[in-house]
Amino acid sequence: MAERKVRDYVEHEVVAQLRKKADLDIVGKQIQENNGPSCKGDVGIKSRGKIDFLIKYCGYTHFFVQDSKRH
Repeated sequence: MAERKVRDYVEHEVVAQLRKKADLDIVGKQIQENNGPSCKGDVGIKSRGKIDFLIKYCGYTHFFVQDSKRH
């Protein structure tokens, strides 16, 4: 599988970094962002740029959910 590299981003590295965020769940090619009452607010401007990269260049979709369930 070819990795997309744009502006020093590599898909699998970006996904690994975003998986560490408490407010994000990545399931397949879906990014689920928690914006409910339990939101920690740990998605900043750098994370938004990485999410944008995944959406525009790698075919991911982004959803806001009230409470994401982490496994």
